[in-house]
Amino acid sequence: MASLIRSTNLIAPKASFTRSVKPALAVKPLVNRGLAPTSRTLNLRSKPVLATGGGDGGSSGGNNKVTGGGGDGDGEEEKKPEGLWGQYLSLLDTNPILTRAVTCAILNGLGDVFCQIFLEGSKLGSLDAKRVLTFTALGAFYVGPVLFYWYSFLGGFVTLPGMQGVIASLAMDQLVFAPIFVGSFIAILSALGGASIPEVQDKLKRDLFPAVKVNWLLWVPAQFINFKFVPPNLRVLATNVTALIWNTYMSYASHKA
Repeated sequence: MASLIRSTNLIAPKASFTRSVKPALAVKPLVNRGLAPTSRTLNLRSKPVLATGGGDGGSSGGNNKVTGGGGDGDGEEEKKPEGLWGQYLSLLDTNPILTRAVTCAILNGLGDVFCQIFLEGSKLGSLDAKRVLTFTALGAFYVGPVLFYWYSFLGGFVTLPGMQGVIASLAMDQLVFAPIFVGSFIAILSALGGASIPEVQDKLKRDLFPAVKVNWLLWVPAQFINFKFVPPNLRVLATNVTALIWNTYMSYASHKA
C-alpha cells in the first residue's frame, strides 16, 4: 500500500512593521512521515500486514501508527506498550522472522490442541502428542517464514493509498495467495501423516475449496474490522486471536477422513 502522506501548510507570518517593512519569510510546508502499508511486517511495525490461513499475528503489523485507513488519522504515534507485550512487539521489529516462526508454532500447536479437545472430543490426557508436535513444527518451519516473505512482497507491490490499498492487498491475499497457501498446507500435513500422492490429491479435491471458503469467511471480515476499528497497538493481538480460531479449523480440516 502506498505511503499515506499528509501535508501541513503553515501560513507565512505577517511582515513585522518597524522602520521598514520586510517581506514575509516563506515557510516550507511540513510533510509528516509517510506510513507505508504491509507486511500479521518485516520491519513491519510501519506496515500493516494482512493475515491468511495460519496467520502469525503479524497481520496487523503491531505498529503504533495509524495505517490502512484505521485509527483517528491524526498522524501522531501512540505510546508504545510496556511489559511483556511491549517486548513482543519490539521483537517483531528486531528479529521478525524468528519471532513470527515461534508465534506461528505456538498458535498452530494450540489450534491442534483445541481441535482435538473441542471438535473431536478428546480428553486432555489422551491427546495425540505426535500430531500436536507435527502441527507445531509446520507452523514454525513453513507457515511463519512463508507468511513473512509473502507479506514483504505484498507490502512493496501494493502502492495504493489508504483504504484502497487495504482492499487491493486483501484481494491479492485472499484470491491469489490464500488458495495456494491453504492447499500447500493441507498437502504437506497430509504427506507428513503418511498419505500417498494419490491420497493427497484426493484430499485436495475434496477439502481445498471448502477450506478456502472458510478462510474467506473468517479472514476478510476479521481483517477489515481489524484495520478499520481496532486501535493500532491492539491489532497484533486481534489477529492472533483470529489465527488461533483459524488454526483450530485447519487442524480439523486437515485431519478429518
